[in-house]
Amino acid sequence: MNQFKIFESALLRHGITTRHGGVSNPPYDTMNTSFYGQDDKVHVMKNIKLSMDALKMTAKTIVATAQVHSTNILSIKDDFDFQVLRPFDTNDTALEGYKLYIADKTDGLITNREDVVLMTFYADCVPIVLYDPVTRTAATLHSGWRGTKDRFGQIGIETMCSQFGVRAEDIRAGIGQSAGKCCYEVDFPVIAAFEKNYTKTLLSGAVFPKDYGKYHLDLKWLNSQLLQMNGVLPQHIEVNQDCTICGTERYHSHRRANGGARGTMSAFIQCGL
Repeated sequence: MNQFKIFESALLRHGITTRHGGVSNPPYDTMNTSFYGQDDKVHVMKNIKLSMDALKMTAKTIVATAQVHSTNILSIKDDFDFQVLRPFDTNDTALEGYKLYIADKTDGLITNREDVVLMTFYADCVPIVLYDPVTRTAATLHSGWRGTKDRFGQIGIETMCSQFGVRAEDIRAGIGQSAGKCCYEVDFPVIAAFEKNYTKTLLSGAVFPKDYGKYHLDLKWLNSQLLQMNGVLPQHIEVNQDCTICGTERYHSHRRANGGARGTMSAFIQCGL
């Protein structure tokens, strides 16, 4: 389980899983937290429970995203109606007695409630965790190249500020393990899409041309710059530099699996201690 030092003194329980510590069989071994694939759902629910227990999470309500590489964010306030979400059956699993809800077509979650666990999924895309210790508001975002291209981090900050009274300069941010600039290769149409939303000067720090018409792209650095451009102080940002593609032993990777079956990692967030 990976955690950020930037949140050590904050009233926030958080962590991003790795490949290890679960009960799933190959090719999902062992800590697979996605219940959308073909892995045994009993194993997945056990893995989620193990992760939450390791983080000492006490909430019995979990809201998980069904991600589509969008910039859609769900805000969960005190008056939120969970009936608008899709329930997932946890009977006869390790999560029996819990309520697990699915937020369809959603890639980000925000709450200031202490009785809800936020859950987002990753297997190369960038996890972004945001927390304001003043209003005790937390967000978790799934930002792949499409989300980063569409400035998802900025949208997350704007939503926290407009809906929860957060000030950007108070936000602490963690950028988790994801595809690194060492391995993350894209073609020119992807770079051209970024050029519509970012200056070429800024992209020069994130785009590295290769000899064969491809490019390496540093999504973590670009997301860090995006957060700073929208008011997050640089000393309030922590970046995990691990690459999920070449981190074979520690991480699941969609690119490395080349479209085949593989496990998925998750960020778990709960406000309060």
